[in-house]
Amino acid sequence: MNLILKKFLQDPKNIGAVIESSDASAKKIGKLINNKSTKNIVEIGGGPGKLSKYIVDKNLTIVERDQDFSELLKKKYTDANIINGCGIEFLKNYKEKYGLLTSIPLIKKETKLDFVHIINEHLKNEQIEWFIILGYKYFNSFSDIKFKNHQRNFVFKNVPPAFIWHYY
Repeated sequence: MNLILKKFLQDPKNIGAVIESSDASAKKIGKLINNKSTKNIVEIGGGPGKLSKYIVDKNLTIVERDQDFSELLKKKYTDANIINGCGIEFLKNYKEKYGLLTSIPLIKKETKLDFVHIINEHLKNEQIEWFIILGYKYFNSFSDIKFKNHQRNFVFKNVPPAFIWHYY
């Protein structure tokens, strides 16, 4: 059984996805990130690391709160900084300039509000350069983020079909 699905069935309130993202989604996100000059990339909720696979020549930090996924990521991405912990708490203390990636399609309302608050604070401090989130919503659920621009990309080859929201 797929590890994400197994974890979801064990604890549906604390796992942000049901199945792993597709290669099509990961490649599209990788291309977006790799075309940016941003060197420090923070990925929140790395899961089994599907999206990280296509990020190259960047200082990648993956924050994953699930111990099993963290161990898996440490084995897969020896050049990345893997942190087993809460992404929100990590971002509160992060001081570098960075780009933010997350794939939490089933994000809880409270978590989303925390993300919006931190991202807006980091924007005000000119610390965050962009934010990319993979999700299932057609509508802009992060409209409270103060980035000047946003873009929505549809990925049909994903189960279920997904949207990549890119804020910059």
